[in-house]
Amino acid sequence: MGFSTRRWFTIREVLIIVVVISVGLLSVVVVLTNGMKYVQKTRQKVIALNLAREWMEAVYQIRDTNWTRRAGVKDACRLKINPLANEGSERCADDTWFSSGAYVLQRLMTWWQEYFALTGPLVSWINLGDGIGSGDLQFSLCQNNGRRESCMWTVASTTEWKYFREIEGLWLYLKDVAMSWWQLITCTWWLISWCGTNRAKEFRFCSKIEYVGDGTWEVKLCGVLTNFKGK
Repeated sequence: MGFSTRRWFTIREVLIIVVVISVGLLSVVVVLTNGMKYVQKTRQKVIALNLAREWMEAVYQIRDTNWTRRAGVKDACRLKINPLANEGSERCADDTWFSSGAYVLQRLMTWWQEYFALTGPLVSWINLGDGIGSGDLQFSLCQNNGRRESCMWTVASTTEWKYFREIEGLWLYLKDVAMSWWQLITCTWWLISWCGTNRAKEFRFCSKIEYVGDGTWEVKLCGVLTNFKGK
């Protein structure tokens, strides 16, 4: 009966086995690392989408709060940016209306009830392309009791990516006239014949979230407001 005289692997065979195992482990590590990065980026985008959607709905709530608080002049006052403002005029002529420009959304409390209002229009817009500038801090969001709220002029100290939110007013225009350059309006006290009435008006806006971390990203959802109930 014959026996093999080879009782161990050669150094070359051992090196080949080590290389094969190392390549396999390295491939697993790369796949897991890329997978974790993808999951993290997806998570941040989902958060940004939810923030944009949440505050888009809040803008509609501002319009509807104006309607419920001023039933007598509901169609004339529905496009005020602050439902709690104490207007001196019944037709809301001396208040600030939705218009073009950048706004910050604020959460207000009065008599243990929660309301939303816009601050603006501001003189600058979010622009994180060249880093976080002083103007961008107007739109900062901070996490508070599980919610991300406006914290103007603050950079949120969080382990997660930093979020900035802007309500972007595109334009306000009259709907009951033919398309022309003067169809676009800005509601001020001297345009009370256009703004402080129940003439059909439409406001177009976007809820924009920009966030930074591993790069700079943006999410934007857009909608339309009218001064009519249910629109």
